[in-house]
This record gives sequence, structure tokens and C-alpha cells, in this order.
Amino acid sequence: MEEVVLVGFDGSPTSRQALDWALAEAKNRGWPVQLVSAFTPAPVDDPMVSERYADAAAHGGHTLLQEALDRAKAGNVPAESRVVAGDPSEILVDLSHDAGLAVVGKRGRGGFTGRLLGSVSSALAAHAACPTVVVPQNWTAGGGRDGGTPDNGRVKARRPETGYLPWLVSSPPGMRGNKGLHPDDKDSSWNYGGQVVVGIDALGVNNPAVWAAASAAQAHGRPLRLVSTRAPFYRDSIWLDHGENADRFREDVAGELDPVLAEVRERYPELDVSWNFYIGKPAEILVHITRTAELMVLGTRGHGGFPGLLLGSVSQAVLHHGSCPMMVVPKEPA
Repeated sequence: MEEVVLVGFDGSPTSRQALDWALAEAKNRGWPVQLVSAFTPAPVDDPMVSERYADAAAHGGHTLLQEALDRAKAGNVPAESRVVAGDPSEILVDLSHDAGLAVVGKRGRGGFTGRLLGSVSSALAAHAACPTVVVPQNWTAGGGRDGGTPDNGRVKARRPETGYLPWLVSSPPGMRGNKGLHPDDKDSSWNYGGQVVVGIDALGVNNPAVWAAASAAQAHGRPLRLVSTRAPFYRDSIWLDHGENADRFREDVAGELDPVLAEVRERYPELDVSWNFYIGKPAEILVHITRTAELMVLGTRGHGGFPGLLLGSVSQAVLHHGSCPMMVVPKEPA
């Protein structure tokens, strides 16, 4: 794996937003960027038609990439570009083996087009050999969402609109002895402005996403929040209906998450890090957190509270509906 940021670029608005994010990240890391435009060969048997189509598509790709190269040069970020014929998803996944980070927009056009998430961004997040960042629509550099969320997180907090009432258990500056906090009790309970958030599952510190999030938070001087969830109607959630049992529940939660918190603090002693635990639908909780977070970090597979397939069901839902840049970290580092 090389220290380079791989960027899929097609000239669409979301592609430009992804480029802005990638250039800022590359500059922060001191890495160059590799800009890639891909086109699908013409589905015809006539070699002359295919050749003309390929020449025209390659010319268009180089023209688009020149814009990206100019933006990189203006930001003093070293960059190179290439236009490749083939399936865009397969090309980016293949190139991810030689990159330290891959970045794409949530939706694109031409070679990088798809559904709400996008076929290319979805495939890259699921199969890339390096961490992948998906930048959503309406995100702007330095301002979060358009119309946006400032770094201080001063936005109207809100809980998910569900039929149940989510609970939040949070960690204190130290360890243990924490008291539960209901999201409606404090506006700040749903505010993650200027923070890096990582979804914690049963893998705990063995989940590479934890360390990718810690590294990103430290590099950018941001607080790190470890967020764990448990779906409603879990067999033990009945404890929350009684004061004595609620305390017992909080202690059990602390027993699971405090060791993770302790190890992160040991490796990153200067990092502002704490954990929050929610009772609620995991995907819905995390999607709401992306409305204010600086960066959401997820694993490719789920365990415990984050079950899933190759790209876990929770990670898929967050990628489809999340509002901030979202990093997906492979289970096995490349």
C-alpha cells in the first residue's frame, strides 16, 4: 500500500466535492493524489466504431482531469492523472491495492453513475483494499453541509423520529460511574459538530475502523467519539424501565466500552476521546449522527450490533443516507 490518495473524478458536482475533500486530506497527510477517469468501451463489434468511441472518450476524460489537475496545483498538492477504459468500479478497486486512501462522490455521471449511493461508490466501499471515503451531495469544504453545520456544532439537536424512545449512555472524562443521559434532556446529546465518529461493534479494538478513526481524529485535531448501539427490544433493555436496573445496565455498557476507551487513550494520550451508547435502531442512530459529524468511520463487516454481509447492512444504510463524509475501513488491512 502506497501513501497516495486515489480519486475517482468525472466532473460532476459530487465528484468535485469529493476532489475538494481529497485534496484537503492529501495536503494534511503530505500525500500526492492520483486522479482517475474511467469509461466503458463501446458495446459494438465494429473495431472502427469502437476505436473512434475510445478516442473520443479518452479525450473527454483528459479534458475533465485537466480541471482536477489545475485544482490540485492551485492547492499545492502533487497530482498525476490517468484515463482508463473498463468498468469504473473494477478499475478503482484494482487501483486501491496501491493506494492508502480512496475517495469518491456519492453520486456521479457518465462512468461514475449509479443509484442513491452510486454503483461505483458502493462497490468501492465494499471491495477496496484501502479505506474508502464517500463524500455526499451538498457537502462543501470547510462548511460541512451546504447551508451547513459549523465546526462548533451549534445546530438544533434532534432525536430520530421513531415510535420508540432512544436512550443514550455516555462516558465521563474518567472511567466508570457514568450516569445515563436521555437525548431529549440536553440539546448537545445529538450534536457531533467538528467530531470524528466511529461505529463500535463486538470486535472492539480489533476493528481496524477504530484505529483509522483515531488516526484521522488526531491528524485533524478533532475529538473522537466511539458510538455503539443496540437495537430496541433487546432482551436486557427492559432494565431501562426501572431505576435500579438502569444503573445495572449502564454498568454493563461501561464494562464493554471502557476497555476500548482505555486502549485508545493509551495509544493516543493527547486525543479527546469518549464513548456514547444508544438504545435504538443502529442505522438510524448513525445516520442522524452524520447530520452534524465531521467524519463518520465504519467497518466493512458488522458484528454484534452491526450485522451484515460483505458490506454490513448498517454500513450500507449509513452510506446511502448519511450527510457527512463517510470512511469505510476494510476488515483486513491491505
